[in-house]
Amino acid sequence: MKRVVVSVLAALGLLAQASAGDLSMNFLAAYYIPNLAGYQASGFAPITYTPVEGQNAPNALRTLGSTWGGAEAKVAFSYSDSMPFMVGEGLMAGNNVKGQATLELSPVSINTVGQVSLTPIAFLVFNTGAGLGTGWTAGPFQGLALNPASNDVSSVDLTPFGGVVWRVWGAGTFQFDLAALMPGDWNHVVVVATGKVEYRAYTGAQNGQAWLYEADGGENFNGAKFYGTYILGYQMPLKVNFVGFMAESDEWIGEVRNYSPMASGGWGSDFRTWQLGSLTNVQFGEKDSLLVLVQFKQARDYTDATTRNRSFETRVYEAPYWYFNRIALSYTHKF
Repeated sequence: MKRVVVSVLAALGLLAQASAGDLSMNFLAAYYIPNLAGYQASGFAPITYTPVEGQNAPNALRTLGSTWGGAEAKVAFSYSDSMPFMVGEGLMAGNNVKGQATLELSPVSINTVGQVSLTPIAFLVFNTGAGLGTGWTAGPFQGLALNPASNDVSSVDLTPFGGVVWRVWGAGTFQFDLAALMPGDWNHVVVVATGKVEYRAYTGAQNGQAWLYEADGGENFNGAKFYGTYILGYQMPLKVNFVGFMAESDEWIGEVRNYSPMASGGWGSDFRTWQLGSLTNVQFGEKDSLLVLVQFKQARDYTDATTRNRSFETRVYEAPYWYFNRIALSYTHKF
């Protein structure tokens, strides 16, 4: 989820390129709407603020849903700079190399990220980068933990500052703006498609051992994933300067994909998650903007007999289901 806003902001950046030597701050706030994770539902999990209570050890069952939902907050400070590279005429007039360094802070984590982007021609961007981070516990919020594949414990094995979560990735983006063929302020119909392969690992976990980071669902493994981001949008010369539709997917590739596949009665290690939603960008002068996202998500629906198991690795996949995931606000200020 954290990378969603980053990819959207990058797409919007393609519409209005930032100047060299930019320092910016981004604040993300999101509200997650509660549901019962597909329990006793078919196809779509309705919104509910009445949870199904869990049960403590030795036969631990997880609580489904909540009385208030969920929340996320993160602030990021970024510095970026660019330089011309293999500049030519026409589609190669804007060729450049751009570097960016980012420091991210949340109530339970800290991350540093560095990346380099190459634009060899107007409609293609290649990106590579790496990141390091760690987490801690703050009240009920868990930043870093191991997630044992057992229902005999009532909580995850918290490991505050217990290691480093590191990641490396490579990505390619195709971008198209109708105004390049039909110039005009009202002709900016934009298409963006990004494919990304990322390897992420936690130094405190063994291969095949699940772990939690930044209060997520604890379904992480040391391994590689493929992420797809697809945007169709319209840019306007107004305060509300961009509206669009975004589809995202992610799935395990490599060894993790075969841990517990759907066809073998497992928890669904080969499942592809989809997230669909709208995005609206509001520009406040030259230095401030607000991006609003409203998103629905597809996830694994487990059998009613196993969906309350504390460990996801002991559940049995049954079918996909959709739910209203979140409303997110991403505010950016350029210094």
